[in-house]
Amino acid sequence: MRQAIIDDWDEDDAPDDWDERSPRRVRRPLPWLRTILLSGLSIGVLVYLAQNQEKTEAPRPIGAIPASVLIAPPPQWRPISASPPLYGIDQDTLPLRVQAREHVSGGREDTLVLGGFGEAGHGRISVVQGFTEPSRSFFVDIVRRAAEAGLSVTRDAQSRLVPTKFGPVEAAAVTLAGASEQECQAFRFADPEANFAFQGWLCGGGEQAVDEAQLACLIDKVSLLRTDDPSLKAIFARAEAQRAQTCGPGARTASLGVRNPGRP
Repeated sequence: MRQAIIDDWDEDDAPDDWDERSPRRVRRPLPWLRTILLSGLSIGVLVYLAQNQEKTEAPRPIGAIPASVLIAPPPQWRPISASPPLYGIDQDTLPLRVQAREHVSGGREDTLVLGGFGEAGHGRISVVQGFTEPSRSFFVDIVRRAAEAGLSVTRDAQSRLVPTKFGPVEAAAVTLAGASEQECQAFRFADPEANFAFQGWLCGGGEQAVDEAQLACLIDKVSLLRTDDPSLKAIFARAEAQRAQTCGPGARTASLGVRNPGRP
């Protein structure tokens, strides 16, 4: 019986780790250990390839910046020649300087400056035609205009209406400051339908302030010297028809802070 069992023994039934060349059994590596080693090796190869790819990749060129970003928009106003002048002020005491500029929309602004800041009778008026200014408060308008002249507004009073040849003009007492301070009357006027407006100030001398009559005289003395614009001609023709005849030589000296010697 024992011999039969031995005869029935088949080589295929022998353990895998049996080595026929040796009477001892040989242990093979465990399956899970092989899996770990292969996985670690694969991960190492992938990391190595990724690092080499980053080094060999050429840097991406920065996209071209659009030309619209590099080019600044043109300024809304550009200076133009004021000779010959478009407007004038009927006066013969203080020197008059004129500056002009043109808006991109085609509008024009002419600034007339009487004397220098700090002088008695110093005045400034900017006339805008063909362009409608944005709506602003009176104080903001005066502060903006003062800044353009290198000045600041340190005090302002409640505005009121002053009658002129152009119609009621908004005005208020202000203190302008630069190298010194000067008491002035600031003003502004606008006719949106005619695309015509002006604003500025007239200053007194020393501690003497400018009154409404002196301010009205300055505005009434603004005259149109030359133009081919029929609408502008119509504005001044209508204004001259409404002009009060109270701004003669005596009022001219009064606008400089000098006592009027008599009624013209």
